Amino acid sequence: MSKASFVDYSPECDFPIENLPYGVFSTKDDETPRIGVAIGDLILDLKKTNGVFEGPLLKPKIDVFKQTTLNDFMALGKPSWTEARQSLQSYLSKANSANRNKG
Repeated sequence: MSKASFVDYSPECDFPIENLPYGVFSTKDDETPRIGVAIGDLILDLKKTNGVFEGPLLKPKIDVFKQTTLNDFMALGKPSWTEARQSLQSYLSKANSANRNKG
C-alpha cells in the first residue's frame, strides 16, 4: 500500500513521499545554501522545520540540518538516515496535514 501525503503531486512524479531525496539548495530570495528534501515539485527546507526530528538519534544532532552541506548528516550513518526518512514521511503524511502551513 502506498503512503499518502498532503503535498499534491502527479502519479508520475519522481519525488513522491516514498522517495524523498536530500539536497542542498538556495533561492533567489535566500542565496544561503541549505539542506532540503524534495517532495513533488517542492522542497522542504529542513533548516526551517521544527519538531520533525524528535527521535533518539537525531534530536541531539538536529544542527546537522542547519549546515550548508550534507556531510555531517551523512556521517551519522544508516540508522540516523532511516530515522530521518521515517520522521519526514510521518511529517509529510496526509494524516498530519496540519503541518502544511508549518514549512
